[in-house]
Amino acid sequence: MVQNLAIAGTFITGLVLWDLIGTLPLPLGVLGHEGSTVIVGLNGLRLLRDTAWRRAADDS
Repeated sequence: MVQNLAIAGTFITGLVLWDLIGTLPLPLGVLGHEGSTVIVGLNGLRLLRDTAWRRAADDS
């Protein structure tokens, strides 16, 4: 979860800074935001793998 927050925060911060400092075209901003959403979703799907469940069971 921390990784997902870091990824999303980095992307959003980068897009906001780019927009404030330069000129960020709207389609590129939307693509960047949606792309970060897809990356965060795929990163979260890693938790559904069998190895993640076994590792969590071994830790407890």
